[in-house]
Amino acid sequence: MPNFKTNSVSMPNFPIEFGGSKFLYKAICINGETMIRVSQKDEEFFILIKEKKDGLLVKADKVSRPSQVVFVQTALQNFRDACGCEVTYSNIEPQKIKTKKRFEALKDIDFFANEYMQEKEIWLEIGFGSGRHLLYQAKKHPDIQFIGLEIHKPSIEQVAKQCKLQEIQNIFLLDYDARIFLEFLRANSVGKIFVHFPVPWDKKPHKRVISSEFIQESLKCLKVGGTLELRTDSQNYFDYSLSEFLKLEHLNLHINKNRDLDISSKYEDRWKRQEKDIYDITLKNEISSQESAAIGKIEFDRTFDFAKIYKNFKKMVINKKISFLHVEDIFSINEKEGLIRISFGASTKSQRVFVEFLENSTRYFPNNILATKANLFSHALLVKWLEELVA
Repeated sequence: MPNFKTNSVSMPNFPIEFGGSKFLYKAICINGETMIRVSQKDEEFFILIKEKKDGLLVKADKVSRPSQVVFVQTALQNFRDACGCEVTYSNIEPQKIKTKKRFEALKDIDFFANEYMQEKEIWLEIGFGSGRHLLYQAKKHPDIQFIGLEIHKPSIEQVAKQCKLQEIQNIFLLDYDARIFLEFLRANSVGKIFVHFPVPWDKKPHKRVISSEFIQESLKCLKVGGTLELRTDSQNYFDYSLSEFLKLEHLNLHINKNRDLDISSKYEDRWKRQEKDIYDITLKNEISSQESAAIGKIEFDRTFDFAKIYKNFKKMVINKKISFLHVEDIFSINEKEGLIRISFGASTKSQRVFVEFLENSTRYFPNNILATKANLFSHALLVKWLEELVA
């Protein structure tokens, strides 16, 4: 990411506008970091100033930085010039910045929360890897909308390129935790869910995709007659998953061993050459589920006295089964305004965010905290903690 180093920064009087960038305030952390609030072409983020052995490092804050690097680059250039910094190192010049290719198939979670209007039946593949199975199914079933979830970024980019090269238009790709993503899908909207060869996580079973909660969310999303299909080469994962499925009071379950599919991954081909057993568990949904409310954003319904929060502040961690809350640092803008930096949400998909306390408002920054079950639980923990601080 773009950054520069300098021996000193002569801070202007905030707020200030320079070269198209608005610098609204500075916030100083008790650990010595300084944040500069930036507004750049409708993007809002922080510039971070951090002390290093060889001077001050100035860069975009990781928590709030925008997706387009050019916004960061421009803001850093304008901040440098507005403060008259004598630069000792820089990589923020235009020729140093490479623009990433954008692929139509790539989506983010905000798309599914705010924009996606379902017009077709959905088939979902979790952990698509090389994408061989996903691409094959999408070409074979053009009237189905496929959603592929994967956390391995090179695999996502590889499959996005193939969608473009092969002109496949019925695939959406997303880097997101499937265990949370199911909350964003309408009830009875999914025909098939494929979980092929997930990581067994024998030493960290809490990271497994299959769980009682995941199965229940899958059944809510599946249409009547829809299926959840697990395919694995791990005997341990098969045994564990079967025990999770059998916790259901009523179920239509089919088990297969060494079943051949129309298409297989390169890893499956290797395992077959090694004569490893392949196990399938297929759960068929027979129940129509009630529609749940659409997922919106979380907002604070009151303001908090930052002076009291600053006076009583202590770092803390609360871990619950559903979610967690970690209050990391506090930043002071002035005596009455400031920020705290937190991590919260589900342990499987945590996120870092700021809470901004101004005289007339308290809000998350960036202001895009989606009201998933885990986030709502963490928000309640945070509000309770803040109320105790200001009481």
